[in-house]
Amino acid sequence: MAEQPTLPWEAPETAIVPNTAHTPDAIIAHARQLSKREVGQILSAFQNEHYEMATAFIWAKAMASLRKQLATLGMEFIGEMLQRPDISTRSDVGTAITAFETIALAEDLGMVSSTEAMRLRHAHEIVNHFAALSEDEEDASMHPEEAISCLRTCVQNILGHPKLEVAQNFAKFRKQLEEQDFSPEDSEIEKLEMSPYFYQRTTLSILLSLLKTTVGAQLQHAVRNVGVILRVVWPHLKKPERWQAGQAYAELYSEGKTPAATGLKKALVDVKGFDYVPENLRSSTFTQAAKEVLEAHEGMNNFYNEPAPMRTLASLGSTIPSPALRMCMEAALSVWLGNSYGISWAAQDSAKRLLGGLSSERWHFYLEECLPYDRRILYKLAESGSKPQSRWADLVKEFDLVKIAVKRAPLKSLLQAGSEGHLQGVGAAAMKIIGGFQR
Repeated sequence: MAEQPTLPWEAPETAIVPNTAHTPDAIIAHARQLSKREVGQILSAFQNEHYEMATAFIWAKAMASLRKQLATLGMEFIGEMLQRPDISTRSDVGTAITAFETIALAEDLGMVSSTEAMRLRHAHEIVNHFAALSEDEEDASMHPEEAISCLRTCVQNILGHPKLEVAQNFAKFRKQLEEQDFSPEDSEIEKLEMSPYFYQRTTLSILLSLLKTTVGAQLQHAVRNVGVILRVVWPHLKKPERWQAGQAYAELYSEGKTPAATGLKKALVDVKGFDYVPENLRSSTFTQAAKEVLEAHEGMNNFYNEPAPMRTLASLGSTIPSPALRMCMEAALSVWLGNSYGISWAAQDSAKRLLGGLSSERWHFYLEECLPYDRRILYKLAESGSKPQSRWADLVKEFDLVKIAVKRAPLKSLLQAGSEGHLQGVGAAAMKIIGGFQR
């Protein structure tokens, strides 16, 4: 093999904004992606105490830049990583992926560290909250320190970089997967086997995307590589990712893409993974409904917009297809837990109906196989003194989840703390599970 690619797993460590920078002027001086005119407008907004206006503009610029960087990877690949079959080459990156998904992708690809991703999510929540305030809530204005924190986070992680090299490095890695063959003895394959789980999952997503989109020599390389790499990562894959591989085969077969389908089928047979090929694509209906719930949950006026899509999801039936269970649970729990500002009361009955229809086996599957990797839910539970922690305690008591026989100690602690109403214990257990992302 001609050249060994370097896996772009490491987040940038350079401190763009020094710790000594505490004022808007000092922080924005490091925003390389902003024009002089934009800098002037932002500083003017700060000077006139228009903090909501300043942060909304800064956040919009930062998200547009980050999405543009991600778009260099290809929209179909982004759809594979997010398990969003609705995203295609024709999708607009500016509207196709939410802010939460954008930040999650950046974290998975090593563009930002887990700590900085947490800060970006917090900034998103602050900006969203103040943008949605009604006229009778004018007294609840943003504090200057909140605006400065948002500015620092956006400049440090996005606007202070001329470009985020990690996305480019990942695009290069993706290209190498379609231009050269790997063998089990290659050092990079050995390195992949020891890599954190998200990186193994991401590599699988790359290969599945290549099988769907490439032809000719590129497809041949992708077929050979999926045979090698699937054997390496399969023992580590959780069931949702195994379903993802099975779903990809079903789609390739139904679309008549014989070479790709044959190659993936052989790889699945080799790892005894054919049980994960769905008999039909019913799960896509559930997945789409869950996606609409999450979009409402993350958007402005979420408490008003959540009830309708949550009702739709709950009305699809009590038997959720296994490939769609993770996203459906993520959507229902997001509605149940709410955010630090509260919950959508009108959506609670639908969420409770969906969650109440789950068997103990389904709860066990979610808690063991999905929750340890469900950052949207875990970050809600990890936030100190948050309302979602209290709602988690209500959930555990409502469905008697403490009786679910989970094996992992942090999961047991999370359930036990919830059953006892020990909110600090909920946060500590969630943080311990989050720490497992890096292992």
